[in-house]
Amino acid sequence: MRMRCPHCKSWASVRNSVEVTPLLREMFLICKNAACGHTFAAATEINRTLSPSATPDPAILIPLSPHVRRRALMDQMSRHPISQCDRMPPADGEECGADSDATEPGEELGKEAPAAALSP
Repeated sequence: MRMRCPHCKSWASVRNSVEVTPLLREMFLICKNAACGHTFAAATEINRTLSPSATPDPAILIPLSPHVRRRALMDQMSRHPISQCDRMPPADGEECGADSDATEPGEELGKEAPAAALSP
């Protein structure tokens, strides 16, 4: 890994590094510019998955990048058959495709109820 000195912008060399956790490594760097001579520490962290591992460690929890989550959801959705109903599954006793908004059984949509049925 390459990193520049924050002061003189010359390249810095990693002299040593220590694993703090499986997801975090601390590096100790020294500026290659002898006139600067800055030594500093930097941390490298694994913060998201861009491509899931073929052999994941269950003890390691790394969040998926948003584009990976989106792709996984689209793949999952494409594997499931599309339901015959375009809404919720039918309730007990109803047929798939029946309109649950109909006011009375037997009434057809688009037709008005007789005037006698509307009066009190």
